[in-house]
Amino acid sequence: MKKITLLSLTTIVLLAAFSSAYAVPRLQTYIVDSEYAERYSWIDSRSWVTNSQEFDLKVVGYWGVSATTDSELGGGYVPFVSNSIPTYDYMDCYLAISVPWNESGTVWINGVEINSFYTYGDAVPVGMLPDWSLRDMPPALYGKFNFHNIGRIDNDQVGAWHYDHGIIGAAGWGDEILMDVVVSGFDWAHFDAIGVDSKGRTYTNSYCHDSSYFATPEPGTLSLLGLGLIGIAPLLRRKKVG
Repeated sequence: MKKITLLSLTTIVLLAAFSSAYAVPRLQTYIVDSEYAERYSWIDSRSWVTNSQEFDLKVVGYWGVSATTDSELGGGYVPFVSNSIPTYDYMDCYLAISVPWNESGTVWINGVEINSFYTYGDAVPVGMLPDWSLRDMPPALYGKFNFHNIGRIDNDQVGAWHYDHGIIGAAGWGDEILMDVVVSGFDWAHFDAIGVDSKGRTYTNSYCHDSSYFATPEPGTLSLLGLGLIGIAPLLRRKKVG
């Protein structure tokens, strides 16, 4: 009896671990060559962050891991174990852009100018039900919104990477949409992804798989820069005197 119980517990633990490993968000955003910040100043946490006004942004539709990229899985397509995240055949996607309430500026997505932003309720496309955390998590909590249609993501190829808390995992089934983004006039801009599948279900990237632009580095970075300038000041003075 004890052996059976021990075997059952072991099986449950292994299944839980396997489920956790593959229960990654269906939708993710990622700024190419950015840094992942667990905490960025006081306004944002767990986001891919850049201080460059122009950058490449990806919206990722992640369907599942691909055994072709992991020999231990034996080949073929390996679906998510977690039943809490339903599968999809495609997603019609929107980029949810939020910017500061009290500022005016422009965001360009692949050359398309976006300078009209609204309250969250007025901006959400009709029929979509994004996760509540989209509007209640900073920095979007302090912003106005625009939902920009960016096209359809399919799951018919090994074309999606898992951008997980600063670690880029192996490619899996799904697809990515790559966009050129330029931000002007705003101190920050935050990017989330929303998708609707063929059954009308709405998907939202989780708050720890999103992206942000900030016009200036975080205070900690500025402090390090200041210390560096203080350190070279004597050298500069010495060179001038000589």
